[in-house]
Amino acid sequence: MSSSGGGTANPVSENGHVNPVSENGPLNPYATIARSVFIEEPPVPDLVQRILSDPRMHDHTGGFLSCLQCGICTSGCPAARFADYSPREISRRARDGDPTLLEDDSVWLCFYCYTCQSRCPRGNSVAVINQVIRGMQVEAGRGVRHVEMFADWAVQFYEKGMGGTPPEFLPHLAEAFGPRWREFIDHREEIRAQLGLGSMYPSEHAAGEMRVLMDATGFSDRLAAMGAPVGPGAVVAKGVAPVSD
Repeated sequence: MSSSGGGTANPVSENGHVNPVSENGPLNPYATIARSVFIEEPPVPDLVQRILSDPRMHDHTGGFLSCLQCGICTSGCPAARFADYSPREISRRARDGDPTLLEDDSVWLCFYCYTCQSRCPRGNSVAVINQVIRGMQVEAGRGVRHVEMFADWAVQFYEKGMGGTPPEFLPHLAEAFGPRWREFIDHREEIRAQLGLGSMYPSEHAAGEMRVLMDATGFSDRLAAMGAPVGPGAVVAKGVAPVSD
């Protein structure tokens, strides 16, 4: 494996983690991944190597490569209990480099409770594997439909350091929690002021620091590629339910 800038070999640590480098030295691994997203025909490298080289897998490559297929992850998985989803099968197919994972919607049924990781005798984390597979699906365009509803939330997070509720969730939340919940949401800033709690938003300084990180890791570029307004003074996309200032 070599960097696009020069042909310098990327060093691989004992646990299989690849540290991308260029002629100017080591690269930020997150930024390296971010630069290749949302292009028309992104290159799809060998699936196993892509998983191993993802920085999120840094502490889990050994467990991934030594998966016993014991099924403990599936036996404790809440999603497997109520949906057609099996962490054990995801792990097996990922280890086999099965490319059909890049077209499998079942990886989106995982909601990252990390029960699989906490119970695995080998230290494998199917939740993290799913994160990598989801990212590859988004890069290829297939997974965008699973994340686009969160674009408004992400824009507000970028602008204010705190997200809003995607509008698709509001009717279900209102039905579950009742009219008092809706009233609270509409007046929570007033309630906080009465209690002397101040704004629920982080300070502008803290939000600015987060924007620096989001820009550096390609977060804002991904939002812009989805058509979301980002950057200084951007208006939160229509439909989000932001909290009041």
